[in-house]
Amino acid sequence: MWGLGVLIPLLGAGALQVSQDPAEAQVTAGDEVALGCRVLVAKPWDLLRLEWVRDTGHRVLCATRLRPATPVPSSPCSPRLRLAWDPPRATLSVLQARGDDAGRYLCRVTLEIPRHSTATGNGTLLSVTAAADGGHHTGLAWGLGGAVGGTALLLGLALLGHRRWRRDSETSIYMNTLPSLAGVPKKLLPPHTLMENNTYQGGLQGSRGPPRAPQP
Repeated sequence: MWGLGVLIPLLGAGALQVSQDPAEAQVTAGDEVALGCRVLVAKPWDLLRLEWVRDTGHRVLCATRLRPATPVPSSPCSPRLRLAWDPPRATLSVLQARGDDAGRYLCRVTLEIPRHSTATGNGTLLSVTAAADGGHHTGLAWGLGGAVGGTALLLGLALLGHRRWRRDSETSIYMNTLPSLAGVPKKLLPPHTLMENNTYQGGLQGSRGPPRAPQP
């Protein structure tokens, strides 16, 4: 079903047709979505201008000039918009969709050479839904949780290894000190003092007494 924006140019020139697909598109916030625009020209042409417009404010989001048989790889129109041309199809890609990207997107084509005529596609209504639980945020949480858990495990293993190393080191030092203690010479008793020697000698002399004369 052709829209009014397509029928009016066809009645005037009859050479330019523009259609869009899909009619509706839905994307999750943070994902990418591609909007298609098909351009058919009944007669040979040399140059046309293609514009993507959003119905909110009718501001031109992306615009470029195209040749009939010259494909254009995906090129940026803005940080999150990419435009590609693969005749007869033009594709607008929205990267990392956000809530304010929602709305109706219109593909507008102006044939500049050989004649001037304009046609607009029937539009694609884009809806952006919030990321569901278990989606990107949950994946990020799992990733962070895994990183924290891995770090905690490494720290625990390192602490355990350090404690075992200290225990083995202290045991080794204790064992190494035992031979040195066993090899220490015993403490000898101090020699007798001079007083003890004199007392000992006096006692011997007292027990002997004076020498006795021989009896006849």
